[in-house]
Amino acid sequence: MDKYFSVILSIAIFLIFWYTLFHDTLNIPSFDDYDATLVFIKQFYFESQSFSDRISVLFLRHNEHRILLSKLAASGYFGIFGQVNFGHLVILQNLFLLGFFGIIVSVFKKEKQLSSTAFLFITAFLFSFSLWQVSFYYWAGIQHYTVFFFSFTSLIVLDKTEKVISPHFLLAVFLALFSVFSFGNGFLALLLGVFLLFAQKKYPVLVTWMIISLAILIVTFFIDFQIHGQSGEAFKIEWMARLLFTFLGSFLYINPSSGQHFNILVCMFAGAFVLLFWVYLFFSGYALKKPLLYSLFSLPILTGIIISISRFETKAAGGIAPRYMFFTATIPILLLLILLDMKIVKKAFLNYLAGAVVLLWGVTFYNNLVALKSMNTQIVSTVRKWQYDKSIPLVYYHNAEGYTKTLQWAINQHVVQNRIYFSSVRSNYK
Repeated sequence: MDKYFSVILSIAIFLIFWYTLFHDTLNIPSFDDYDATLVFIKQFYFESQSFSDRISVLFLRHNEHRILLSKLAASGYFGIFGQVNFGHLVILQNLFLLGFFGIIVSVFKKEKQLSSTAFLFITAFLFSFSLWQVSFYYWAGIQHYTVFFFSFTSLIVLDKTEKVISPHFLLAVFLALFSVFSFGNGFLALLLGVFLLFAQKKYPVLVTWMIISLAILIVTFFIDFQIHGQSGEAFKIEWMARLLFTFLGSFLYINPSSGQHFNILVCMFAGAFVLLFWVYLFFSGYALKKPLLYSLFSLPILTGIIISISRFETKAAGGIAPRYMFFTATIPILLLLILLDMKIVKKAFLNYLAGAVVLLWGVTFYNNLVALKSMNTQIVSTVRKWQYDKSIPLVYYHNAEGYTKTLQWAINQHVVQNRIYFSSVRSNYK
């Protein structure tokens, strides 16, 4: 594929993503926005009596996660503008996607594997519409984008660290701390940091990192510890395996209007290959030879293992949830980097691979844009009906009372705009 054509396609994908982001993002709370943002604003600005109270609210768990970055962004925006605009917060969270994109490109460049075709490959997966729930709603993206942004940067900086008393080490700890307080899987940066330093035989740095990591884990997991079970089902390893394999291969899910079962089977086989290859890299010695690349590749895979254990009852369907797709979008990118590094994939073959990826992007763009517009229409319709009938649940899997009180309070206090605002959403959602 001609390098200029690859660059033009990359720019086109990028612009289509951002145009859709500005055009189809709603300034309306939905799903976890009620608890994670509106209730938080109420506790932080309206109920906290002291500075210590506000700090406590910032670090309180949301379910099994600590979402400090989500809370800081929302409270900062409200503090400046006196109101919460979810559309603006969505744009803000996607700046972390841009930052993560830059990180991945820099890793390819560092490994001398960056080309215009590889750039197209990265762009097509990171700006895929398979990520639509993460990209277009504040309740997902602000947590998922930040946790991988800080986890990846922490490991990259730690890879450059030679001494404990050094700017690199302090920065790596700081970034890891932010990853832990961004989302539940952020602790993986700490564990993979241990592996990275062990593989590099940086033992003084390793010991210090382990002590600091243990302290962080104690504070974050054993203070205010809680587990929110998803169901009363007994754990079934078969269900977990189905979820895990589907999750690891979900970058091939196109969200078809028919033939979903076949598409899921394709994802499961691809996911099984990814897992086996990951294990092979460890036992073949590649993990010790290239610990940074292996650690980065391990982040989405270990995330998948955590999700498959905690959400096992959703079986294969849980592996294709759009809210997880950002994590899995990194798998083919890092897989390609490792295969290029191992010289298994030649750069000449990369042209054909990039062509297939662009085709995949096009199909997922159409199918998931339909899903995005459908959900937006449903959210707007539900809020409008709720304005006239407060018994209507704002979120289908929760009863109406709690979220009704939250939204009504937010409107009364002008945290969000009134009903005139809700009727002024873009015409394509009227």
